Amino acid sequence: MLVKKDDKGAVRTEAPKETAPENVRGRPGRRSAEDRRRAVLELLGGKATVDQVAMRFGVLPQTVEGWRQDALAGIDAALKQGTGKSARELELEGEVEVLRETALNATMQVTLLQKAMGIKPRPSRPARSRK
Repeated sequence: MLVKKDDKGAVRTEAPKETAPENVRGRPGRRSAEDRRRAVLELLGGKATVDQVAMRFGVLPQTVEGWRQDALAGIDAALKQGTGKSARELELEGEVEVLRETALNATMQVTLLQKAMGIKPRPSRPARSRK
């Protein structure tokens, strides 16, 4: 209890004002994985808004949005496991197909050129025994 005198000398008592804890903003990237997880769960659970979470953790709202996007991407990747090929796998398979076609075309061109020039292809040497 605080005791104060007003301008006329009367004594009054007041309850102390509660101060909100200061959210001191730390260096960027210094939030633990546990902090980020809790923030995203609060956000996805509808318990708080982006601004409320940002204020509570002492970061910018854009940072919280980034955490949410990262979490959703991780959830998406986890749910896709075993059900399909990743984007990288599909990209590599496409590259392999292009390389196979290129090699086949080169082999066909060599064969056609040899026939046109009257060159008989040499048989390959028999493999040696490794004994």
